[in-house]
Amino acid sequence: MDKIAEAYKKCVRAACFFFEVIAALSLVGMLLVVLIHVTMRYFFHAAPGWSEELARQFMILFAFIGVVLGVRDKIHIAVTIVAERALKKILLPLEIFVKFLIFALGIMMSSFMGPYFSKLKDNRLPGTGIPVGFQYLIPTAMGILVSLVAIYQIYDHFKYGTDENQKKLSGVTEAEYHGD
Repeated sequence: MDKIAEAYKKCVRAACFFFEVIAALSLVGMLLVVLIHVTMRYFFHAAPGWSEELARQFMILFAFIGVVLGVRDKIHIAVTIVAERALKKILLPLEIFVKFLIFALGIMMSSFMGPYFSKLKDNRLPGTGIPVGFQYLIPTAMGILVSLVAIYQIYDHFKYGTDENQKKLSGVTEAEYHGD
């Protein structure tokens, strides 16, 4: 079972890494498109019609990939002061419950955004010609990936305990865990 779980984690992490690269490229693309837009508007008083739409598409891509990476790295916003101080005894069940909620969020993202893709795939944005449904494809895919990440985090909770215990077992310091 451990080999299957590790292979599953490896596949999900590889998918996350792939989308992390895509997010970096979309950030660079957004920067370049906005730079072109501002330069053209400032110097030539005529910005290209496609620039705003393309920048928005890059931003949508970057934002939803950021959601997945935040869940993977456990850097999403959480109010933990009560749980860490007063509810130490139920911290593990609470963390597992939160991961189940994140799993449900991923399923809901996928199931509610997916139909829009199929309904709007033939409509096109006027400036770029990109199918409107593309805007809903990214949240659908990222919802699936959020769910997959939540599944292996739930497994880790059952196997290794709380997030705090997992950090101690991995030998990562608090500063390293938070990227300091």
